[in-house]
Amino acid sequence: MAKALLGFSTGTDPHLVHRLTGDNRVLRQRVADLEDLVLRLQQENDALAAVASASVDEAVARDGSLTRA
Repeated sequence: MAKALLGFSTGTDPHLVHRLTGDNRVLRQRVADLEDLVLRLQQENDALAAVASASVDEAVARDGSLTRA
């Protein structure tokens, strides 16, 4: 895709090249922001899973009749 865009923008109107460069910069920043969000959500999910697991372990320890799946 990048080669297609680069080939498309080479030798064209400078205004178009400037616009495509700006769009590319905005899209790269958006991707970076989304990657950061994914990492944060993964960390939150891991923390919540650990809390849930500890809660289940405590419940099983209190009541031996509970079984963990």
